[in-house]
Amino acid sequence: MKKITPYFIILVIILIGVYDFWIIAEQGKVESVSATIIRWSHEYPSFTFLLGFTMGHLFWRMKKEDVYGKEK
Repeated sequence: MKKITPYFIILVIILIGVYDFWIIAEQGKVESVSATIIRWSHEYPSFTFLLGFTMGHLFWRMKKEDVYGKEK
């Protein structure tokens, strides 16, 4: 079975990077992804909490067999 999740993650990162480059060239740094995230963090403290919660979910420890699969 082909694993598509790594390709999806890489594609999303590339798309964000391309978009960020394009939007900075067109409208300036104030519209960049980084500036928007910082602005939202100041305006909506719950956004910062949810972002931290999501990162914790993505990077929290997992059992080895859940990460690498069952050894054959």
